[in-house]
Amino acid sequence: MRIERAIPAFSCGFMIVYLISMFYHPMFTYFTYVPRQGQWAWGVPALGAQGPGMFWWSWLATALVAGLVCGGAALATPENVRAKVPSSIVWIVPVVLIVILLYIERTWFGYK
Repeated sequence: MRIERAIPAFSCGFMIVYLISMFYHPMFTYFTYVPRQGQWAWGVPALGAQGPGMFWWSWLATALVAGLVCGGAALATPENVRAKVPSSIVWIVPVVLIVILLYIERTWFGYK
């Protein structure tokens, strides 16, 4: 078992789950940080006058867990099975996810 096998799987798993949790907010937002109050809350609380909440930490934690699971699965996969997976997937996944992210965030660039 070598750690070099886990890094690409971790990266792909992390990116995919981060994008999903960001896109399907608040379904995948497990906790919220309210900087004005300096407090953490479970889920997405009704903040009102407390100011905006930060969901980014929850998205990172969710993606980290998924990345660790994917990396662990890559370490547990036998070498003969792993050899059948094309290495180009490490480049295809990020490019596709960047295009999807640009589509999701298109309103920041003035498109509707």
